[in-house]
Amino acid sequence: MSKIDLNGDLIISTKTWDKDTNGLFDYCSKEIESKKESIRDTTCLIRENNSVKKGLNEGNKPGKEKLCNIIKENNKYLFENKIDFNMEPNEENIAKINNNLWYVINDNSKLNGGPDNKNKNPNYYLTNKDIIKLGRLKFNIIEESLYSGDKKYELNVPENASFINKQNSEQKAVFDMVKAVQCLLKENTEENILCRICYSEEDDKINNPMVHLCNCKGGINYAHFNCIKAWMKTKLGILRNRKGTIKTYYIPRFNCEICKKPYPFRFNLEGNENKIYELIDIERPRCNYIIMESLDQVKENNNNKYINVIKIINENDITIGRGIEADIKINDISVSRLHCKLNFNFSNKSLQLTDLKSKFGTLVLIQNSFELKEKENLIIQAGRTLIKAEVKEKKKIFACKKIKEEQKSKIEKENKNSFINKILKEDNKIAINLEDDLNKNLEKFFFAKIDKDIGEQIIEKESNNNSIDMELDIND
Repeated sequence: MSKIDLNGDLIISTKTWDKDTNGLFDYCSKEIESKKESIRDTTCLIRENNSVKKGLNEGNKPGKEKLCNIIKENNKYLFENKIDFNMEPNEENIAKINNNLWYVINDNSKLNGGPDNKNKNPNYYLTNKDIIKLGRLKFNIIEESLYSGDKKYELNVPENASFINKQNSEQKAVFDMVKAVQCLLKENTEENILCRICYSEEDDKINNPMVHLCNCKGGINYAHFNCIKAWMKTKLGILRNRKGTIKTYYIPRFNCEICKKPYPFRFNLEGNENKIYELIDIERPRCNYIIMESLDQVKENNNNKYINVIKIINENDITIGRGIEADIKINDISVSRLHCKLNFNFSNKSLQLTDLKSKFGTLVLIQNSFELKEKENLIIQAGRTLIKAEVKEKKKIFACKKIKEEQKSKIEKENKNSFINKILKEDNKIAINLEDDLNKNLEKFFFAKIDKDIGEQIIEKESNNNSIDMELDIND
């Protein structure tokens, strides 16, 4: 038995890609450094250059980066994965979650060692609280309209789902996708503030309010809602798949042209949360559907926005990728041609996400700390490091030792009995041989004695006869 596989230990196997690119891990690369650690007590996983080791939590230092804390309690291992909820989906907060742990759905047989289920996580079923990462792009479901007859329902997580899947479904939303923005109230100011697009000071507080959506200040900070919407419409592109089940709304540079801050797709006014405004006119289908929105991805100071409206009319697969054969097309080099697929199951009302052996993997954000117990294993990703965590079964190891001891004792007992029986048999054989020899000797001695006695009697008799004959001769 290997020394590292100790009773009840947490075995951490890591693979680190040698390139630091947007927190990606290349599942097809050979330039990977592997490491294996055995953990028995509370510790911290630290990545130093391309190697992961356990150590003290000293925070991030030059050349060192903390991946996660691991706390041992009552033969359980707690992975700390703190995260805030209801955050504004801005560039800073979206970049922050890159440092959290992600659930791996990748099914790349070259890396994971073939079709062994121990090297794969269970299937994952999406809800409207999940954050999905495809390459370097992130998406979440912002709206679902699902009906069975007249009864509305939400996406379901089946019983056979992983414990991470069930835990995520019980959390709050990580991002508040409806941003509260400032609205110009003319009764609070004496200045004549103009819309920076149409240069008008007219203001409809309900249908066309003057809003402040970016970081610009001074006389250009306010613009009419409809003016910004019209400007975004000039850049809008709409893509449809061949089946007619997907409509993708794509807007490059979905941000302020001056300060470059990304615009929110949805927002409401501070103090009035009942009415929601949308900067893109989305056509809602009359059948069951879900809407997926890309989180702000700033590239060269420009934000590209994807809004995908997906009709749920059958259980056919919906593929996602940058290739022309994909149903949902995403124009980004970090997304594979066929990256992943969605499949809706009407019987259990679930939406399953499956990887299609993508280069940079299909990930789901783990939204809280989690525990690993005996016999449980999990594959997670922290930036450019892939982590496989497995808790060895304590009872199984003890049972093996007990069986070995019993077998050893039995063998020793059998050997001892066999040895004793062998000695007894040999002793019996010797005794029998001695007895036979003794009987033979006694018999020889007995017969020899008889022969001797008979001979002496014959000699004595002959001697007596000779004496009688001699006496007769003398008398004569």
